Amino acid sequence: MATNSPADGDAASAVLQLAAHIDEALWMLEPSTGRILYASPATAFVWGVSPEDLYADLRCWLAHVHEEDRERAAECLRGKEFRDDEYRVLRPDGSVRWVRGRSFPVRDAAGRVTRVAGLAEDVTGRREMVAALQQREAELLQAQKMEAIGRLAGSVAHDFNNMLTVILGYSQHLLEDGAEGAQRKAELEQIARSAQKAGALTHQLLTFSRRQVVEPVLLDLNTVVADMQKMLRRLIGDDIEVVVSPSKEPAFVVADPVQMSQVIMNLAVNARDAMPKGGRITATTSHAALRAPLKQRHGVVPPGDYVLLSVSDTGCGMDEAVQAHLFEPFFTTKEAGKGTGLGLAILFGIVSQAAGQVVCDSAPGRGTTFHIYLPTAKEGDAPTSRTEASSPASLRGSETVMLVEDEEAVRQVARMSLVEAGYKVLEASGPAEAMWIAGRHHGTIDILVTDIVMLQMNGFELAEKLLPVKPGMRLMFMSGYTEIPIPEAHRGVPFLPKPFTPRTLLQRLRAALEAPAR
Repeated sequence: MATNSPADGDAASAVLQLAAHIDEALWMLEPSTGRILYASPATAFVWGVSPEDLYADLRCWLAHVHEEDRERAAECLRGKEFRDDEYRVLRPDGSVRWVRGRSFPVRDAAGRVTRVAGLAEDVTGRREMVAALQQREAELLQAQKMEAIGRLAGSVAHDFNNMLTVILGYSQHLLEDGAEGAQRKAELEQIARSAQKAGALTHQLLTFSRRQVVEPVLLDLNTVVADMQKMLRRLIGDDIEVVVSPSKEPAFVVADPVQMSQVIMNLAVNARDAMPKGGRITATTSHAALRAPLKQRHGVVPPGDYVLLSVSDTGCGMDEAVQAHLFEPFFTTKEAGKGTGLGLAILFGIVSQAAGQVVCDSAPGRGTTFHIYLPTAKEGDAPTSRTEASSPASLRGSETVMLVEDEEAVRQVARMSLVEAGYKVLEASGPAEAMWIAGRHHGTIDILVTDIVMLQMNGFELAEKLLPVKPGMRLMFMSGYTEIPIPEAHRGVPFLPKPFTPRTLLQRLRAALEAPAR
């Protein structure tokens, strides 16, 4: 059908010329018959069809609208009142576009609607941009929330580790104090056990908050997965099949082997709980080369070469609401007493600390798969094993120890343990005092035992300042948590994690003093 143009004349010609050169599709129809009177050339851009293809009637026009939006689009075309709405259009090429449709009733002198005019604009790009901005905003808010929770968890764990060190120190001191310790042995042992359990909880919090001190090694993830197979079968039970499929090629990453085992363990326990009637858990390793960023709910996996650890189950799966809170500490869908809500939070912290990313693929009724992307490592990227000090024959000594600890109660219990074991102790409450004491001490300082996280400077910086003053002095660092990566110069230096017992302190100290000089 030929286009019915407005009346001839300069004004009408100008309108048609304008309509032919704008991206918005202009149209006009006769509401009494439903006949399209005019559709501008931009119709081809918006609907993907020529204006002539829409001239039959409204049913032809609406046939190109998504069925879920068709009634709303029809209201826009009826022209009873001004309408401004968005709906989806199905193009002949199979693509779906979002269209913003605005319609205006045209009335005669008597107020009757004689025409309906409108504009149609393709707003797909704008909607995608808004959706992307909303997604980025949500990711930023989530990252800020997780960072805030992590800082809180790290701060609480730091203070709690100091208190637990004091509790463990004095309880062991009393246990070894002859008759008094023997009289209260059961109570003191229970105090020590409870403190150790609390220490394990703070260790989990520090792992989540990524403030745990780790010494990663060059690790073939295939070996970790294969070694976990027997343990998983014992842990999971006979009603669940465990399938382990390591990559045929080596899967080298720089990570802590104990932490990687914990990642697999946490995922396996979650998978078991999602399959109360049995099922299958599959753990695989493979190689993935990403040439473009991989966007996912909890962040973006940047381009690069990765070792991919995938753990999947055939369980109940998770809906969108659960997945949104998946890695938040203490969030759990399990009934009271069945879980702490720390398993996946710890996993997230471990993977993040190893410069990796976690991607979750799940839906109700179709199971869950966790993909762990860890950067591929090469020979020489890290040591192939940890340096473990041998256990000393005796815990006693006579050397001079510089003890630097800003928490007074921890310092007192450490000093007590060292003095009782025969050591001479130079005690400092912070870096400034330590440098003052070292500068005025004319004898030898055999070893510096220092906390890492302190106000004036950290323990690594203090060591660098004291070593020129006391050459040959050995080092041992201690901390409950740290945000500071271990400098290359101090990799392999003995480290004492808090909370610690007096016996552990003396064992690590003696081993550090007897180890070959660096």
